[in-house]
This record gives sequence, structure tokens and C-alpha cells, in this order.
Amino acid sequence: MMIKCLLAEDQTLVRLGLKNLLELDEEIVVTHSAENGAVCLDLLEQHKFDLVLLDMRMPEKTGLEVLQMMQQKKDTTPVLIITTFEDCDVLVKAINLGARGYILKNAELEYLIDAIKKVYQGHQVLQSALTQYLLSQTQVKTEKLTVKEYEVLKCLSLGLSNKSIANTLNNSEGTIRNHVSQILAKLNVTDRTQAVVKAINECLI
Repeated sequence: MMIKCLLAEDQTLVRLGLKNLLELDEEIVVTHSAENGAVCLDLLEQHKFDLVLLDMRMPEKTGLEVLQMMQQKKDTTPVLIITTFEDCDVLVKAINLGARGYILKNAELEYLIDAIKKVYQGHQVLQSALTQYLLSQTQVKTEKLTVKEYEVLKCLSLGLSNKSIANTLNNSEGTIRNHVSQILAKLNVTDRTQAVVKAINECLI
């Protein structure tokens, strides 16, 4: 197995360093690199990749704009976001635009390699420290939802399962299911995806 990656990162030293480090693993090869979002999109049209490592802050086209264009073009290449804590506010939108997960730039190499392999295998990668940070920013922005329901809604926006939400919030799965049902009812939607879309559109998250 050889995982062919496209690395989109505007900082030259970071880009070269990541490429060299990742290729220490015999199953990963960075076949192409992009210094901005526009080049990333061009390369996606010209080549077939197993995975895209995508920085959020890039010139010409941001990471979010790249994800939006990929969605429009129905490009289903798996995307793993490389981010910093400062980019937390855009992560929810990125996940809902199809990104399979995110990882901090200061993560250990072993964790990054493991994340790449998991995304390649079809799994989602959500770093617990970053998830906790997002949850810590919780504020009640609507009278409709309780504080707990708002926390659950944020977890839904990150693509977490009921089991993962239960573990994150230290509740039972049954309690989380009840909260999800209440959220759907209060937002007047029929499923989790609609709830997240409505929450984003109404600036609830």
C-alpha cells in the first residue's frame, strides 16, 4: 500500500519539512505540493490523490475555499486539515464541507502519520484536545437550546457519533439521544445534518 498525498501549505519550510518527515514512513509519499489554494485546486484537476493535507490559511484560495470548490466539483478526495488553535472558528465549517478530520500543526509525527492512515481507510480523525477547546467556547446563543443541548449541537457539527459525544460530555448514550431528539424538535428539522446546517445558517455555532 502506498498513500499518494497532495500537501497544500503556503510556508515553504513547513511544506518541505512535512514532506520529508512523512516520507520516512514507507507507506506514504507526497507526490505533489501546493503553495496556495489555487495551485491545490489545479493539481486536484490534473492528478489523482489518495488524500489531501490541507492548510486552512493560504493565499489566493483559503482552505475553506478549496473545500467549497471540491464540493462543487464533486471531488471526493479525502481531506485532512492541518491547523492551529487560532483556526478553531473555521473547523466546524470545514468538517461540514466534507473534511475527514483535523490535526494540529504541533502534533507528534507518529500521530500525523496515524491520522493520514486512518483517513485513508475511511475513518474520521478529530483531535480530542481541539474538540475540548471548541466545547470550552460554548455560549448559549439562542433561547431555544439549553447549555447542554448547545454542547451536543457543537459535537454534532464536528461529526461525532452519539457514543463519542457521550464520552466527550461524560453522559450516557441514552441521555445524548434524548438531547439530539430535543435539538431536532427545537430546530424543526428531521435529522442531524439538517440541524447542523440550520445551526450554521442561523449562526448558532
